[in-house]
Amino acid sequence: MSALRPLYIAGRFLSRLPVPDPGPTQPSETGRSVPWYPVIGLLMGAVATLVAFVLVRAAAPPEVAAALVLLVWVWSSGALHLDGLADSADAWIGGLGSRERTLDIMKDPRSGPAAVTVIVLTLLGKWAALKVGNRGNRGE
Repeated sequence: MSALRPLYIAGRFLSRLPVPDPGPTQPSETGRSVPWYPVIGLLMGAVATLVAFVLVRAAAPPEVAAALVLLVWVWSSGALHLDGLADSADAWIGGLGSRERTLDIMKDPRSGPAAVTVIVLTLLGKWAALKVGNRGNRGE
């Protein structure tokens, strides 16, 4: 096994970054990829930071810069965390305290109104934070 195989497994699981395909994996290999998760997170953050830096240097309007950085942020993760957040929101509200109902909702690939609302509010909050951060860097 290549020494970088666990890194490739982590990269393919957590991101949409162009990471070499490790091929089929065994559960034990997936477990050995966990220590590489922070490295993948740093790479994803570096890509978003690079995009932000270029946009600030190009004097892009804060709204546009925030939207583009957010787009890269969501793309690089494949919306993995947003999907989990959506499932959790639907299950929490729709489960009504029933473990079975909660698990059934989390297995359903469709998103309900709670999921959509939570995702929109989360992305809006991230966009606003990026926009304010961009203004701060420009001295406005």
